[in-house]
Amino acid sequence: MSASAMPGLSARGISKSFAKGKGEVVAALHEVGIEVAPGELLAITGPSGAGKSTLCRILAGLERPDAGTVTLGGRDLAGVPPQQRRVALMFESYALYPHLTVRGNALSPLLAPGGRLDPAAANTRVDEVLELLEIRHLGERLPGALSGGQKQRVALARMLVQTPDLYLLDEPISHLDAKLRHKLRGEIRRRLAGQSAPSVWSTPDGMEALSVGDRVVVIDQGRVEQVGTPEEIWQRPASARVARLLGDPPMNLVEGKLRSEGGTLYFARRDIRLALPPVLSFAAAGMPGEDIILGVRPADIGFAPPDAPGAVGAEIYSNEPFGKHAIVTLDLGALLAKAKTTMATASALSEGANEGIGRKVGLLFPHDGLTLFDGTTGRALPGN
Repeated sequence: MSASAMPGLSARGISKSFAKGKGEVVAALHEVGIEVAPGELLAITGPSGAGKSTLCRILAGLERPDAGTVTLGGRDLAGVPPQQRRVALMFESYALYPHLTVRGNALSPLLAPGGRLDPAAANTRVDEVLELLEIRHLGERLPGALSGGQKQRVALARMLVQTPDLYLLDEPISHLDAKLRHKLRGEIRRRLAGQSAPSVWSTPDGMEALSVGDRVVVIDQGRVEQVGTPEEIWQRPASARVARLLGDPPMNLVEGKLRSEGGTLYFARRDIRLALPPVLSFAAAGMPGEDIILGVRPADIGFAPPDAPGAVGAEIYSNEPFGKHAIVTLDLGALLAKAKTTMATASALSEGANEGIGRKVGLLFPHDGLTLFDGTTGRALPGN
């Protein structure tokens, strides 16, 4: 059997609720399903409280689902205790042994009963991983003497030294500084890609999910919103919820109405009136008068004089430089939108120390690259 045909991880119809007291029950997961092939890295992203950690705990056997099945390598995991699942889980809370040193924590899964490595080979593997994570010099420290970011790397080391049947990474780099996050994203992905086990990487950072996952699952309020490759998720978000999670900054979402005049379909909101391109007009055919959400990415917004033909009037709310680019926040009248532009353009808008705040400008929305979402359901219209 080829590696691609081998059974990996399959979770189907996973539902889970928790009692909060006084008879209140909170649903954490609603019929969630994921499939991860051997050697594949599946990234799961969503806002805090979306159900990502609950799903990881169910896969690891630390929580039992109310409904649904989990199989790993073709083996049904129902009733299989955590220690027998051969799952390497990195906890969001680290869960380090306080009495063991950094090295001792990293060694612990390799020296446990039934371990497959002799002590010399185990130490060699631990040295390699500690070096990768830039914490080898901390090997003899106890967790109580470490910073939050250092503890996170110890927990990560303890997971990476293992050769399990499934890797579970619950927010593995969330507490590291930006430079180290950028480095370790690629290093960890490279290491996991060389393994035969499937991997699940959970993160609230949508851009992190796009950068590490072979495929991405977007979860919100315990439901799967979209599954696809990073390119599919980025270019064609299935809902306004997905669009809000992705991007730096994320897509602007403008609520309005569809209007039909003279055979042309327009998006209308207060002083905004945009003729829709043919592909969007076709997707929205039969919806004049309906509530609609227009999505436009910050990098696709251009600037023009306030009275330029086709320009949308706005006022500069803030102007933030970020080295190679700038983020300009714009007031469109009871709505703030963001444009990602060059430093040269931002400087031209800034007008000295005032940074251009309050200045009237015209915005040019792209003819292509706009997305329409149903104003009631939030789902992307077919054909976007």
